[in-house]
Amino acid sequence: MLRIFLFILLTTSLFAREYIAIIDFEVIGISNDEARVLTQRLTSEMINIGVYQVLERSEMKRLLDEQKFQYSGCVDLNCAVELGKMLGAKYMVVGTISKVGRTFTVDSRLIYVESSEAYTSGQYTSDGSIDNVVKYGMASIAYQLSEEDIPPELLNQSESFFSKIYKQRKIIGIVSFVLWLAWGLTG
Repeated sequence: MLRIFLFILLTTSLFAREYIAIIDFEVIGISNDEARVLTQRLTSEMINIGVYQVLERSEMKRLLDEQKFQYSGCVDLNCAVELGKMLGAKYMVVGTISKVGRTFTVDSRLIYVESSEAYTSGQYTSDGSIDNVVKYGMASIAYQLSEEDIPPELLNQSESFFSKIYKQRKIIGIVSFVLWLAWGLTG
């Protein structure tokens, strides 16, 4: 009986997902409503990827109301860490969504609550339209924060830094192959 219990305990701990909480991103040059929409999209994308267990906003609000903690405007690292400890989250997602000229950028970090250190980060840039940030940017951020490979179909639609690198590597690979082939034929 003890062996069965230990097996179940070990198995469930191996497949347990870490809890994360995502707070509203800081905004620069866009509206708070747009930022909330993008934060919700990031939350949905993180849930779809399934690496982390995402705390629902309604549950976060309930827990914080019990603690009488006001988290609106909580964008700095210390506030996010304090919030994460109250919620029992292992990681907090914080970031900034901004618009300068026609360029939209999203910069985010996954903060390890216990040490207040950035565990990983994600970036996305789009020229000209917030639509691309909604359609592709937040999914790209979610994959980066989850440390998962960004699907090729997302890379092809995305204007992210990783998309540009992926395309450049592909071109370099083709050019290298052609040069190798030409060298082999002449040699």
